[in-house]
Amino acid sequence: MNGSLDGIGVVVTRPAHQAGPLTAALEKAGAEVIGFPSLAIKSEPDSETTRALAAEAASADWLIFVSPNAVEHGLHRIKEAGGPSANTRVATVGQGTAEALRHAGVGDVLFPRKGATSEDLLVETPLGKAAHERVIIVRGRGGRQHLAETLRKQGAKVDFLEVYSRECPNTDPQQLHAAISQGRVHVVIITSGEVLGNFLTLIGEYGRRWLEQAGAVVIGDRVAALAKPHFRHVETTQTAAEHELIAASARAAAAVEEIQE
Repeated sequence: MNGSLDGIGVVVTRPAHQAGPLTAALEKAGAEVIGFPSLAIKSEPDSETTRALAAEAASADWLIFVSPNAVEHGLHRIKEAGGPSANTRVATVGQGTAEALRHAGVGDVLFPRKGATSEDLLVETPLGKAAHERVIIVRGRGGRQHLAETLRKQGAKVDFLEVYSRECPNTDPQQLHAAISQGRVHVVIITSGEVLGNFLTLIGEYGRRWLEQAGAVVIGDRVAALAKPHFRHVETTQTAAEHELIAASARAAAAVEEIQE
């Protein structure tokens, strides 16, 4: 393999409607891509609570979008309420979400350049000094509390505008199992701890045994710690940029081959 993606089978676990660009980039790099959606996104219905928070978000000091899904399912609600205002600063935890905002007409977006986590956002942007300011975090139902807790401790008023839910899809593992049995799968790309948990459930006992011979590419040290007990080798990227995921996939495949030799 020698670090190349030629002849490498890569499992993409992103939601089906969001897997296209990464799949195309991997295939262009020579990989055989097996799509295995391990997360499904469902829009949350409007309610009095979401409408009230969208109205507050329209004039908040800070709007933080945690994912492209937050942009897709949340920005239009804020726009319908008249926002974001000219004085609202908009931030995201990653470049992909910033690009989604720019495509939706929000041009001035702050995001960390060296990572793609809440911790990076607090360190690399003025959000870490947002004491006594109004902050609305646009996200899915549930999720991490670290960002909100940190901002509240420094005096910010923080609320969540929850605009979608994450579910485990009913992905059939038959195609993946067949590819595994034929020796055509080498690396799995895992983008979050929740995706990892769903993937482990969906692939069944046969798939979980196979992981002991496979490589993984994950985003961030937190997900890496969750993945390491299950995979032969784990490569960690700091962002979800396609070029980083492709390079890490090649490293993971090469490392697995070297271990097996």
